[in-house]
Amino acid sequence: MEFLYAAELKKQFTCYGHFYECLLMNGERVKCRSVLEIVDATIPQHIPSDISEMQPDVVVIMMNPGSSHPKDIFHVDEDIEYPSSARSMRKELVLTQPDNTQYQVMRVAVRQGWHHIRVLNLSDLRDPKSGSFLQKVEELSGIIGGHVHSIFCAERSAELAHALKRRLNTPILLGWGQDLGLVPLAEQCMKQIREETVCTVASDVHPLLNAHPSPMLQSKKLQWLEAMNREVEQTFELKSKKKGDSARE
Repeated sequence: MEFLYAAELKKQFTCYGHFYECLLMNGERVKCRSVLEIVDATIPQHIPSDISEMQPDVVVIMMNPGSSHPKDIFHVDEDIEYPSSARSMRKELVLTQPDNTQYQVMRVAVRQGWHHIRVLNLSDLRDPKSGSFLQKVEELSGIIGGHVHSIFCAERSAELAHALKRRLNTPILLGWGQDLGLVPLAEQCMKQIREETVCTVASDVHPLLNAHPSPMLQSKKLQWLEAMNREVEQTFELKSKKKGDSARE
């Protein structure tokens, strides 16, 4: 399959994120991003925050926001303390520099003809280094209320339910990698989406883990893309067959 480079993908897609500081019960503040919305020119963008209330074509779940950050260097993150009393699902979205892994998501979107991709993460914690990220997750697990950095926690169930709604009957794509330190977060996530159809590139490391979407070598990136696209297309074929069988009954 054709490998589209980042420069070309940047012309086709725009990224918006919701950045915030999570206020923990012990007074600590941690920098987070709750969602990344990847959209092409067919999606209205004159009021970016409107996108947070739309239903995307597909939802992708990854490890964490990595190095993603607002493009506006003067952006001030809002403060959020969970459980939040806010009932609106609207989020303040700003132009965002995505982590390199998101380009793989865009490549899948081009192949599948998707215009709006919503990226969620096992954890909202912003950290480009997986080692220090997992160390922070471990630290927070020992703090009362420290688990709310994940949209898959019980306190954020309404927010998650809204985020998972999709315009099309698409599977949820999973791509959080193979680090064993992710197993507790992955288990929490899978419990919340157990009724959903998912597509993933399987890992030999652990049943709850999966191949990272963006390995170092381009040849490996291509392998992941081919495997994920194959999974998606087989899922659509299976759904179409079941629909046809039901119609004949």
